[in-house]
Amino acid sequence: MIDREVWRIRAAPLAVVALAFLAVLRIASTYSTTAQAFDEPAHIACGMEWLDKGTFTLEPVHPPLPRIAAAIGPYLAGLRLPAVKKISDEHGESYDFYSAGNEILSAGHRYSRNLTLSRMGMLPLFLIATGVVFVWAKDLFGEWTAVLAVLLFTTTPPVLALAGIAYVDFGLGAFLPATLFAFSRWLERATMRRSAVLGAMAGCALLSNYTALVFLPPCLVAILACRVWAAKRTNEPGIKAREIAAGVAVIALAALVVIWAGYRFSLQTLNKTFEKPSQDIAAMRGLPSVVKSVAEGVVALNPPLPAPQFLKGFMGNVQVGKAGYKSYLLGRMRNGGWWYFYFVVLALKTPLSLLILAGAGGFFVIRSAIPGHDWKALVPLAGALVVLLASIPIKVNLGIRHILFIYPLLAIIGAYGIQRLWTLRSKWPKTIPAIVIALVAWQVVASVRARPDYISYMNELAPKQRDQALVLGCDFDCGQDLWRLSDALRARQIGHVHLKVWTSTDLASWDLPAFDVLAPNQPATGWVAVSSLYLRMGELTAGPKLATAYAWLGDYKPVDHVGRTIQLYYIPEKNPPPAASPKQ
Repeated sequence: MIDREVWRIRAAPLAVVALAFLAVLRIASTYSTTAQAFDEPAHIACGMEWLDKGTFTLEPVHPPLPRIAAAIGPYLAGLRLPAVKKISDEHGESYDFYSAGNEILSAGHRYSRNLTLSRMGMLPLFLIATGVVFVWAKDLFGEWTAVLAVLLFTTTPPVLALAGIAYVDFGLGAFLPATLFAFSRWLERATMRRSAVLGAMAGCALLSNYTALVFLPPCLVAILACRVWAAKRTNEPGIKAREIAAGVAVIALAALVVIWAGYRFSLQTLNKTFEKPSQDIAAMRGLPSVVKSVAEGVVALNPPLPAPQFLKGFMGNVQVGKAGYKSYLLGRMRNGGWWYFYFVVLALKTPLSLLILAGAGGFFVIRSAIPGHDWKALVPLAGALVVLLASIPIKVNLGIRHILFIYPLLAIIGAYGIQRLWTLRSKWPKTIPAIVIALVAWQVVASVRARPDYISYMNELAPKQRDQALVLGCDFDCGQDLWRLSDALRARQIGHVHLKVWTSTDLASWDLPAFDVLAPNQPATGWVAVSSLYLRMGELTAGPKLATAYAWLGDYKPVDHVGRTIQLYYIPEKNPPPAASPKQ
């Protein structure tokens, strides 16, 4: 028999392990039904280059850490990077890393196994994020509130969705919250060990996604403001200047070493990193003249650069951020997106129960922490609010995955909401327990009902036709229903089909009947299968004339809905559709 005291100590960690294990099982159970998400082969190929060749040149726009995680499984299984072709377009030369990724996935005719191995690389990042949620919530509110935080986090469908595909977003989803937690502990006591941990976490965040450069600084400033506010009101002794200087030096050194190690301690001169550095600087708009002059001086010196691909990727992200992408929200399309995009996405993609609990937790945090000057309790709330505010100027509106790191913060705040609501049960002994149990049950039931379609999940606020609200960026259509389409066509014994499906795979290698690719504005007869993304947005890479390229299908009712994202039509030959004209 286990001693009661031992059980009391171990119960909460065991509950967390059980919740994490159940979540991993639920994530893994989607591997066989969720077909290749659009960007998976790109991330796998780039990670495989790092592992196999020791370089990171195919596409440095995303840092290597999560891409290495995506490729480590296939690499350990003996797969290597195939020859990668160069391609040219109006933007210049680049590499066909999508085809290389598809070759890796198809190697040895073991596609399903290889894709599973790639996706398993995300599980350690998911477990790190889960551990951060538990440790942080325990530090603030106690271990059983921390268990509730883990419950909320591991039952949130977007979290399960992005932990189940080999994308780059879970790296920052784990390490940005870890950095914020480490920073709050460092502000509490700036030891060398805490400085080194903070630097390492910040380095891992920057190695995960350049988005860290957008969100991390304002979050750190907000946390520092909370600390300074509390210190002034409690006359707490601040951190000594000498400790700050030493700590910052250790933090910077640890972060730089981690980032440089992430690029294999590479060193390269400027003119070998950029093809035309002088022209690149001249083309940079919005830079102050002083900054341009300094940059031109550096180009003239041509110094060797540590981790040159990090700088190259950063410059590429700056250009992309200025240009923006085509975005979709609530039935409308726009280049560059909307200032409120991430507010709407969070409201639609998050279970309402979590939003309600996080709202209650935020209210109780403010109500108790401000009078008590408990700045540490304010940190998760401040972080979540700053993330939303920092998202306003972002022109790349491609889905909840870009702010995935807000969910650990919401889970901690929501768990505190449960704790504080439960303390009110003495006043309302019937009402409060019923409300709390209903909210937690709502969260769990919503999560269970979403399986295996975590990617396309939206809450009760979304319209009945979910793709009217969101469709891009793995908020709805990520190409995940191709396996289901293959099964549906085979079950109907269809011999030929016109396809327009959102996927990066080589359709010729799939178990599909004879098919041709449906051309834009060219109505067809017979069987037609089209992804929601094309129905809503037309040809994404084309101009506005092709925005309604497949709108002619709106005159017909689908014979079947394949999964959540593909519509299957039968257009009779006796009544062929009229020829469509491009939108002017």
